[in-house]
Amino acid sequence: MAQETSPRQRPLLLEIALAGMATSGACVFSNPMEVVKTRMQMQGELEARSASAPKPYRNALHCFYRVAKEEGLRGIQAGLSVGIVYQIAMNGTRLGLFKPVCSVYGVGAAGDSEATRFLKTLGAGATTGAIGGFVGSPIFLVKARLQNQGNKAAKFSYGYSGPIDAVKQIFKQEGPKGFFRGVEGAVPRVVVGSASQLSSYATCKRAVVATGLFKEEDVSTHFASSLVAGLIVTTAMNPFDVVSTRLYSQEVGKKSIYRSGIMGPVDCFGKILKTEGFFGLYKGWTAHYLRLGPHTVLTFMLWEQIKAFADEKGL
Repeated sequence: MAQETSPRQRPLLLEIALAGMATSGACVFSNPMEVVKTRMQMQGELEARSASAPKPYRNALHCFYRVAKEEGLRGIQAGLSVGIVYQIAMNGTRLGLFKPVCSVYGVGAAGDSEATRFLKTLGAGATTGAIGGFVGSPIFLVKARLQNQGNKAAKFSYGYSGPIDAVKQIFKQEGPKGFFRGVEGAVPRVVVGSASQLSSYATCKRAVVATGLFKEEDVSTHFASSLVAGLIVTTAMNPFDVVSTRLYSQEVGKKSIYRSGIMGPVDCFGKILKTEGFFGLYKGWTAHYLRLGPHTVLTFMLWEQIKAFADEKGL
Protein backbone atom coordinates (compact mmCIF):
# COMPACT_ATOMS: atom_id res chain seq x y z
CA MET A 1 0.00 0.00 0.00
CA ALA A 2 1.13 3.53 -0.75
CA GLN A 3 1.63 4.65 2.79
CA GLU A 4 3.66 1.56 3.67
CA THR A 5 6.02 1.92 0.72
CA SER A 6 6.77 5.54 1.52
CA PRO A 7 7.06 6.09 5.29
CA ARG A 8 8.66 9.51 4.88
CA GLN A 9 6.35 12.36 5.85
CA ARG A 10 6.65 14.65 2.86
CA PRO A 11 5.03 18.08 2.53
CA LEU A 12 1.51 17.75 1.10
CA LEU A 13 2.26 19.81 -2.01
CA LEU A 14 5.25 17.58 -2.79
CA GLU A 15 3.08 14.45 -2.41
CA ILE A 16 0.58 15.95 -4.87
CA ALA A 17 3.37 16.94 -7.27
CA LEU A 18 4.90 13.44 -7.26
CA ALA A 19 1.49 11.84 -7.89
CA GLY A 20 0.79 14.36 -10.64
CA MET A 21 4.06 13.49 -12.38
CA ALA A 22 3.19 9.79 -12.40
CA THR A 23 -0.37 10.10 -13.63
CA SER A 24 0.37 12.75 -16.29
CA GLY A 25 3.11 10.51 -17.68
CA ALA A 26 0.63 7.64 -17.95
CA CYS A 27 -1.86 9.95 -19.68
CA VAL A 28 0.34 10.33 -22.77
CA PHE A 29 -0.05 6.61 -23.49
CA SER A 30 -3.69 6.20 -22.42
CA ASN A 31 -5.23 9.30 -24.03
CA PRO A 32 -5.98 7.71 -27.45
CA MET A 33 -8.26 5.16 -25.82
CA GLU A 34 -9.84 7.96 -23.78
CA VAL A 35 -10.84 9.54 -27.11
CA VAL A 36 -12.21 6.20 -28.33
CA LYS A 37 -14.08 5.62 -25.06
CA THR A 38 -15.73 9.05 -25.27
CA ARG A 39 -16.80 8.46 -28.88
CA MET A 40 -18.24 5.04 -28.05
CA GLN A 41 -20.14 6.33 -25.02
CA MET A 42 -21.82 9.04 -27.08
CA GLN A 43 -22.77 6.66 -29.91
CA GLY A 44 -26.47 5.75 -30.01
CA GLU A 45 -27.32 8.18 -27.23
CA LEU A 46 -30.86 7.42 -25.95
CA GLU A 47 -31.51 4.99 -28.79
CA ALA A 48 -32.80 1.48 -28.24
CA ARG A 49 -30.24 -1.28 -28.77
CA SER A 50 -32.40 -2.60 -31.59
CA ALA A 51 -32.35 0.75 -33.44
CA SER A 52 -31.60 0.19 -37.11
CA ALA A 53 -29.77 3.48 -37.64
CA PRO A 54 -26.22 2.76 -38.84
CA LYS A 55 -23.48 3.42 -36.31
CA PRO A 56 -20.12 4.70 -37.53
CA TYR A 57 -18.12 2.72 -34.97
CA ARG A 58 -18.60 -1.05 -34.75
CA ASN A 59 -16.35 -1.50 -31.73
CA ALA A 60 -13.43 0.11 -29.92
CA LEU A 61 -10.76 -1.03 -32.36
CA HIS A 62 -12.83 0.06 -35.37
CA CYS A 63 -13.35 3.44 -33.72
CA PHE A 64 -9.60 3.79 -33.12
CA TYR A 65 -8.91 2.90 -36.75
CA ARG A 66 -11.43 5.38 -38.15
CA VAL A 67 -10.38 8.26 -35.92
CA ALA A 68 -6.69 7.67 -36.66
CA LYS A 69 -7.30 7.32 -40.40
CA GLU A 70 -9.73 10.22 -40.84
CA GLU A 71 -8.48 12.67 -38.22
CA GLY A 72 -4.84 11.70 -37.85
CA LEU A 73 -2.66 12.08 -34.78
CA ARG A 74 -4.46 15.27 -33.78
CA GLY A 75 -7.77 13.39 -33.66
CA ILE A 76 -6.57 10.33 -31.78
CA GLN A 77 -4.72 12.51 -29.26
CA ALA A 78 -7.52 15.08 -28.98
CA GLY A 79 -7.55 16.83 -25.63
CA LEU A 80 -4.10 15.53 -24.65
CA SER A 81 -2.80 18.81 -23.24
CA VAL A 82 -6.01 19.30 -21.27
CA GLY A 83 -5.89 15.65 -20.23
CA ILE A 84 -2.43 16.10 -18.73
CA VAL A 85 -3.57 19.18 -16.80
CA TYR A 86 -6.59 17.20 -15.62
CA GLN A 87 -4.42 14.34 -14.44
CA ILE A 88 -2.24 16.70 -12.40
CA ALA A 89 -5.25 18.51 -10.93
CA MET A 90 -7.52 15.53 -10.26
CA ASN A 91 -5.27 12.49 -9.83
CA GLY A 92 -2.41 14.48 -8.37
CA THR A 93 -4.78 15.72 -5.68
CA ARG A 94 -6.51 12.35 -5.25
CA LEU A 95 -3.35 10.26 -4.96
CA GLY A 96 -1.33 12.90 -3.15
CA LEU A 97 -3.95 13.21 -0.42
CA PHE A 98 -4.41 9.45 -0.06
CA LYS A 99 -1.59 8.85 2.42
CA PRO A 100 -2.55 11.66 4.85
CA VAL A 101 -6.26 10.77 4.62
CA CYS A 102 -5.40 7.13 5.33
CA SER A 103 -3.70 8.36 8.51
CA VAL A 104 -6.84 10.26 9.48
CA TYR A 105 -8.95 7.13 8.92
CA GLY A 106 -6.48 5.06 10.94
CA VAL A 107 -5.65 2.62 8.15
CA GLY A 108 -3.29 -0.06 9.42
CA ALA A 109 -4.14 0.48 13.09
CA ALA A 110 -3.11 -2.35 15.41
CA GLY A 111 -5.81 -4.97 15.81
CA ASP A 112 -7.68 -4.11 12.61
CA SER A 113 -8.96 -7.10 10.65
CA GLU A 114 -8.41 -7.31 6.91
CA ALA A 115 -12.06 -6.39 6.36
CA THR A 116 -11.79 -3.32 8.61
CA ARG A 117 -8.60 -2.23 6.89
CA PHE A 118 -10.26 -2.64 3.48
CA LEU A 119 -13.27 -0.55 4.53
CA LYS A 120 -11.05 2.20 5.92
CA THR A 121 -9.02 2.25 2.71
CA LEU A 122 -12.25 2.31 0.72
CA GLY A 123 -13.40 5.34 2.72
CA ALA A 124 -10.07 7.12 2.28
CA GLY A 125 -10.13 6.50 -1.47
CA ALA A 126 -13.71 7.80 -1.71
CA THR A 127 -12.81 10.93 0.26
CA THR A 128 -9.80 11.84 -1.85
CA GLY A 129 -11.82 10.95 -4.96
CA ALA A 130 -14.53 13.45 -4.04
CA ILE A 131 -11.94 16.19 -3.55
CA GLY A 132 -10.08 15.33 -6.75
CA GLY A 133 -13.31 15.03 -8.74
CA PHE A 134 -14.43 18.50 -7.70
CA VAL A 135 -11.02 20.09 -8.37
CA GLY A 136 -10.68 18.45 -11.79
CA SER A 137 -14.28 18.85 -13.00
CA PRO A 138 -13.82 22.10 -14.97
CA ILE A 139 -10.83 20.62 -16.79
CA PHE A 140 -12.65 17.36 -17.53
CA LEU A 141 -15.52 19.38 -18.98
CA VAL A 142 -13.18 20.97 -21.53
CA LYS A 143 -11.47 17.63 -22.25
CA ALA A 144 -14.73 15.72 -22.80
CA ARG A 145 -16.07 18.34 -25.18
CA LEU A 146 -12.84 18.49 -27.18
CA GLN A 147 -12.65 14.71 -27.47
CA ASN A 148 -16.25 14.49 -28.65
CA GLN A 149 -15.66 16.90 -31.52
CA GLY A 150 -15.69 15.22 -34.89
CA ASN A 151 -17.70 12.36 -33.41
CA LYS A 152 -19.96 11.18 -36.22
CA ALA A 153 -22.06 9.27 -33.72
CA ALA A 154 -22.84 12.20 -31.42
CA LYS A 155 -26.13 14.08 -31.49
CA PHE A 156 -24.27 17.30 -30.75
CA SER A 157 -20.69 18.53 -30.40
CA TYR A 158 -19.11 21.89 -29.73
CA GLY A 159 -17.06 23.68 -32.37
CA TYR A 160 -14.00 24.66 -30.36
CA SER A 161 -10.74 25.26 -32.20
CA GLY A 162 -8.71 24.16 -29.18
CA PRO A 163 -8.42 24.28 -25.38
CA ILE A 164 -8.00 28.06 -25.14
CA ASP A 165 -10.95 28.67 -27.46
CA ALA A 166 -13.01 26.21 -25.41
CA VAL A 167 -12.27 28.09 -22.19
CA LYS A 168 -13.11 31.42 -23.83
CA GLN A 169 -16.39 30.18 -25.31
CA ILE A 170 -17.52 28.47 -22.11
CA PHE A 171 -16.84 31.63 -20.11
CA LYS A 172 -18.55 33.83 -22.70
CA GLN A 173 -21.63 31.68 -23.25
CA GLU A 174 -22.12 30.04 -19.85
CA GLY A 175 -20.28 32.27 -17.40
CA PRO A 176 -18.00 31.10 -14.55
CA LYS A 177 -20.58 28.58 -13.32
CA GLY A 178 -20.46 26.93 -16.75
CA PHE A 179 -17.10 25.41 -15.86
CA PHE A 180 -18.79 23.41 -13.12
CA ARG A 181 -21.57 22.13 -15.34
CA GLY A 182 -21.71 18.37 -14.83
CA VAL A 183 -19.79 18.41 -11.54
CA GLU A 184 -22.73 16.59 -9.93
CA GLY A 185 -21.92 13.65 -12.21
CA ALA A 186 -18.14 14.00 -11.99
CA VAL A 187 -17.82 13.70 -8.23
CA PRO A 188 -19.72 10.36 -7.90
CA ARG A 189 -17.72 9.06 -10.87
CA VAL A 190 -14.37 9.77 -9.23
CA VAL A 191 -15.58 8.71 -5.77
CA VAL A 192 -16.51 5.25 -7.10
CA GLY A 193 -13.39 5.04 -9.26
CA SER A 194 -11.01 6.18 -6.53
CA ALA A 195 -12.51 4.01 -3.79
CA SER A 196 -12.47 0.85 -5.93
CA GLN A 197 -9.03 1.53 -7.43
CA LEU A 198 -7.08 2.45 -4.30
CA SER A 199 -8.71 -0.15 -2.03
CA SER A 200 -8.28 -2.98 -4.55
CA TYR A 201 -4.67 -1.98 -5.29
CA ALA A 202 -3.75 -1.84 -1.60
CA THR A 203 -5.53 -5.14 -0.86
CA CYS A 204 -4.01 -6.95 -3.85
CA LYS A 205 -0.57 -5.62 -2.98
CA ARG A 206 -0.79 -6.98 0.56
CA ALA A 207 -2.03 -10.33 -0.78
CA VAL A 208 0.85 -10.57 -3.26
CA VAL A 209 3.45 -9.71 -0.62
CA ALA A 210 1.83 -12.19 1.83
CA THR A 211 2.69 -15.08 -0.53
CA GLY A 212 6.33 -14.55 0.36
CA LEU A 213 7.28 -14.73 -3.32
CA PHE A 214 7.44 -10.97 -3.87
CA LYS A 215 8.68 -7.96 -1.96
CA GLU A 216 6.63 -4.82 -1.46
CA GLU A 217 9.06 -2.69 -3.46
CA ASP A 218 9.25 -5.12 -6.42
CA VAL A 219 8.04 -3.79 -9.77
CA SER A 220 6.34 -7.15 -10.37
CA THR A 221 4.29 -6.58 -7.20
CA HIS A 222 3.16 -3.17 -8.41
CA PHE A 223 2.36 -4.56 -11.86
CA ALA A 224 0.24 -7.48 -10.63
CA SER A 225 -1.65 -5.36 -8.09
CA SER A 226 -2.39 -2.53 -10.52
CA LEU A 227 -3.48 -4.98 -13.23
CA VAL A 228 -6.23 -6.32 -10.97
CA ALA A 229 -7.11 -2.82 -9.76
CA GLY A 230 -7.53 -1.64 -13.36
CA LEU A 231 -10.10 -4.35 -14.10
CA ILE A 232 -12.07 -3.66 -10.91
CA VAL A 233 -12.12 0.12 -11.27
CA THR A 234 -13.21 -0.02 -14.93
CA THR A 235 -16.18 -2.25 -14.15
CA ALA A 236 -17.26 -0.26 -11.09
CA MET A 237 -16.77 3.13 -12.70
CA ASN A 238 -18.11 2.67 -16.25
CA PRO A 239 -21.80 3.47 -15.60
CA PHE A 240 -20.84 6.68 -13.80
CA ASP A 241 -18.35 7.49 -16.56
CA VAL A 242 -21.03 7.18 -19.26
CA VAL A 243 -23.35 9.47 -17.30
CA SER A 244 -20.59 11.99 -16.65
CA THR A 245 -19.56 12.07 -20.32
CA ARG A 246 -23.17 12.59 -21.42
CA LEU A 247 -23.73 15.43 -18.93
CA TYR A 248 -20.54 17.20 -19.95
CA SER A 249 -21.15 16.85 -23.67
CA GLN A 250 -24.84 17.74 -23.96
CA GLU A 251 -25.95 20.98 -25.52
CA VAL A 252 -26.59 23.74 -23.02
CA GLY A 253 -29.96 25.49 -22.76
CA LYS A 254 -33.46 24.50 -23.84
CA LYS A 255 -32.10 21.71 -26.03
CA SER A 256 -30.44 19.94 -23.11
CA ILE A 257 -31.34 16.25 -23.03
CA TYR A 258 -30.82 15.77 -19.32
CA ARG A 259 -31.84 17.85 -16.33
CA SER A 260 -29.28 20.18 -14.80
CA GLY A 261 -28.26 20.37 -11.16
CA ILE A 262 -28.15 17.65 -8.58
CA MET A 263 -30.86 15.59 -10.30
CA GLY A 264 -28.91 15.53 -13.57
CA PRO A 265 -27.13 12.20 -12.94
CA VAL A 266 -30.35 10.55 -11.73
CA ASP A 267 -32.20 11.77 -14.83
CA CYS A 268 -29.38 10.61 -17.09
CA PHE A 269 -29.21 7.16 -15.45
CA GLY A 270 -32.98 6.78 -15.79
CA LYS A 271 -33.14 7.78 -19.45
CA ILE A 272 -30.24 5.52 -20.40
CA LEU A 273 -31.80 2.52 -18.65
CA LYS A 274 -35.19 3.23 -20.24
CA THR A 275 -33.98 3.64 -23.83
CA GLU A 276 -30.65 1.82 -24.07
CA GLY A 277 -31.10 -0.76 -21.33
CA PHE A 278 -28.66 -1.87 -18.63
CA PHE A 279 -25.84 -2.40 -21.11
CA GLY A 280 -26.19 1.20 -22.22
CA LEU A 281 -24.38 2.04 -18.99
CA TYR A 282 -21.51 -0.17 -20.12
CA LYS A 283 -21.01 1.40 -23.52
CA GLY A 284 -17.35 1.86 -24.24
CA TRP A 285 -16.29 -0.65 -21.53
CA THR A 286 -13.68 -2.26 -23.77
CA ALA A 287 -12.20 1.10 -24.75
CA HIS A 288 -12.45 2.20 -21.13
CA TYR A 289 -10.47 -0.83 -19.94
CA LEU A 290 -7.94 -0.52 -22.76
CA ARG A 291 -7.45 3.03 -21.52
CA LEU A 292 -7.85 2.68 -17.75
CA GLY A 293 -6.17 -0.72 -17.38
CA PRO A 294 -2.78 0.39 -18.79
CA HIS A 295 -3.25 3.83 -17.23
CA THR A 296 -3.69 2.26 -13.79
CA VAL A 297 -0.66 0.02 -14.28
CA LEU A 298 1.54 2.87 -15.52
CA THR A 299 0.29 5.29 -12.87
CA PHE A 300 0.99 3.02 -9.91
CA MET A 301 4.29 1.73 -11.26
CA LEU A 302 5.52 5.26 -12.01
CA TRP A 303 4.15 6.56 -8.72
CA GLU A 304 5.93 3.87 -6.70
CA GLN A 305 9.23 4.47 -8.55
CA ILE A 306 9.00 8.25 -8.25
CA LYS A 307 8.34 8.00 -4.52
CA ALA A 308 11.23 5.58 -4.10
CA PHE A 309 13.50 8.00 -5.98
CA ALA A 310 12.30 10.88 -3.79
CA ASP A 311 13.04 8.81 -0.68
CA GLU A 312 16.57 8.14 -1.94
CA LYS A 313 17.12 11.85 -2.45
CA GLY A 314 15.71 12.67 0.96
CA LEU A 315 12.68 14.52 -0.45
